[in-house]
Amino acid sequence: MNDKHKLVPELVPKPLWGVSAYRALGKSTPWKAIRQDTLDEASNRCQFCDSEGPQLACHDKWEYDDKKCVATLIGFEVRCPLCHLATHIGRAMRIGHLREAVEHICKVNGCTVKEVEKIIDAEMPLWKKRSKEKWTVVVVPVLLKRYPKLQAVPLMVVSAAGAEA
Repeated sequence: MNDKHKLVPELVPKPLWGVSAYRALGKSTPWKAIRQDTLDEASNRCQFCDSEGPQLACHDKWEYDDKKCVATLIGFEVRCPLCHLATHIGRAMRIGHLREAVEHICKVNGCTVKEVEKIIDAEMPLWKKRSKEKWTVVVVPVLLKRYPKLQAVPLMVVSAAGAEA
């Protein structure tokens, strides 16, 4: 993570693409509670650029233990569509919105395109390494206590090919 900048791309290891609380819970009542609690805690504003809805996303926040290959869901954050696009910059590139995502990172951080490119280039070797690993997905206990239905998310072992083991 880059401590100098507020909004940075999160390069999710390829085997973990699509692994999320929302995907595990769908549009269920438990997911709606998580999303609403997160929106309420953020005063219905993007936690990165401070913009208001209506299309605010509830984004999973992950930590990675590279030695144990454990991805841990540690919380949720509110992001506007542009901050969410910038966070998932690899996806933005695949769908033809890379320039828009980079420009938004520059705007939020007050930085240059070159600085954003350096951030991405610095993260790529770690992303490539992580993308070759098998991952165990867990949820921090405090979230499980608050939202028991998140038990649908953890202990999923994901192979480098993206299939559950």
